[in-house]
Amino acid sequence: MIIETLIAHVVSYFYFQPTSTGKAKETNAVSQSLHFVWGVLFTSVILYGLNDDSDGFTLKWLVIVSGLLFGYILFENKIKHPLNFFFTSNLSSEHSLHMFYVKNRSIVQFVIQQMLYLLWIFILNELVTVSDDPWILVGIGLLFLLIFMVSLYALTRKESRSHYPWNRLLKHASTYIVLSAVTLILLQILLQGLELLQLATFPVGAFVTQSPYRMLIALNFVLLLLMKPTNQVIRAVSSKYDPKKDTALTSQAEQDSGFKGAGAMIGNLERLLILLSFFFGSLLSVVAILSIKAFARYKLIAEDPYFSEYFVIGTMLSVLITFACYALLVLLLL
Repeated sequence: MIIETLIAHVVSYFYFQPTSTGKAKETNAVSQSLHFVWGVLFTSVILYGLNDDSDGFTLKWLVIVSGLLFGYILFENKIKHPLNFFFTSNLSSEHSLHMFYVKNRSIVQFVIQQMLYLLWIFILNELVTVSDDPWILVGIGLLFLLIFMVSLYALTRKESRSHYPWNRLLKHASTYIVLSAVTLILLQILLQGLELLQLATFPVGAFVTQSPYRMLIALNFVLLLLMKPTNQVIRAVSSKYDPKKDTALTSQAEQDSGFKGAGAMIGNLERLLILLSFFFGSLLSVVAILSIKAFARYKLIAEDPYFSEYFVIGTMLSVLITFACYALLVLLLL
């Protein structure tokens, strides 16, 4: 169940968290925790629909869900800030690690946080694997859930909320349940297609030995990693090379940069097409994809050396992460 747990974490942490822009800006701890709950709920409905509970999936998943909620609220409110303070205050300014941390603070914090989440996910999966007694699993799950509810209530009181808009919560819950049901139907159709894929004679069929369900879970996990999480990693790594931060260098770059969010969409499509190229063994397609991307930014690349370096860094990171995800997919399907 490790892949399912990772999918729940990625969906809840990256795709359901409120953004920092827009009119409906929500950055308080209660809203973030509730959005994490919606992500877990969304993922759980889909996974319940795809599983037949042949190996006690329901009970084990309830423990993992409650453990994810407990781990999230514990880390975000009790561990995250002290951990950041520890690295900031204990690294001497003369130490080489201090300069590295200062220059790459966002990406270092991101990696450490995700490593801790990953460790907790492995612990949860070992916990449900070792224990076969259903009553023990129920007790552990209820304990995690109780701690989460108490912590959420404490956060609500801390933010001085005399009441919470329960009608809004019900609206969100019903919306995400409907959305998850639609997604489940689409995944069921894809699952049927994967059954036919096992009979394929082209390169993709050479290493597909898992069941269609495992193939579907692995593919979705890799695709989820390639979208928003990869965009955030690339943005964090390459942001210090962004010429838009220095208006004196590129006064025209802001006007010629295109629609807002188009770069992220181009990156998503680029990584998806490159992954498919790796999948089907067509490396020439990778060259064509990168050429199209470079052609779209040809004017800025030719006229602005700072932007060209920024462009190359982002593109190389994107290709590198895509290759790593392809290698991960192959390992999951072997």
